[in-house]
Amino acid sequence: MDITLTRKEFTRLIELAYMGEYVATSLNDGDDAPGASEKRYGDLMQKLYRLAATAQDGCPQYVEPDEHDEGGFIPTMRLENDSPASRALDKFTNDTFWEELITRMSERDFGREKDRETSAPPTMTLEEEFLKDDERQTQLEDRYREEFVRNDLENVIVLFGADKLS
Repeated sequence: MDITLTRKEFTRLIELAYMGEYVATSLNDGDDAPGASEKRYGDLMQKLYRLAATAQDGCPQYVEPDEHDEGGFIPTMRLENDSPASRALDKFTNDTFWEELITRMSERDFGREKDRETSAPPTMTLEEEFLKDDERQTQLEDRYREEFVRNDLENVIVLFGADKLS
């Protein structure tokens, strides 16, 4: 297969590949052994990095030889810390953190509210109940979102052990 790319397109391809590799391999359970994702994508990434480092129209500013793996290549500090790819990953990570925190806390609170409700004969259809629950879930999410926009994590308190809320 032959693909013709401009230097700009190839640079963007390296950025995309780096972001994909980062997401696929970032949570390697803390051990140094290659995970399934590293095994699956590693050879392809090495091909791309080798091209980036050695091709006439490559982007050597983004890759460098791996001193621990003869013939291997790794991302440069520039790619990891000062590139459109690194900024996109930082934004994605931050946005994901806040959305996940908001979702989990609102689901927890909604579940607690539902647990406190008494079992009364249904007065709504299943669809009406679903819509009511969805509206309440959205209200809780909005409340947390507004709080975090105003105060970041300043008002978050974690209670450990005997102080745990029930």
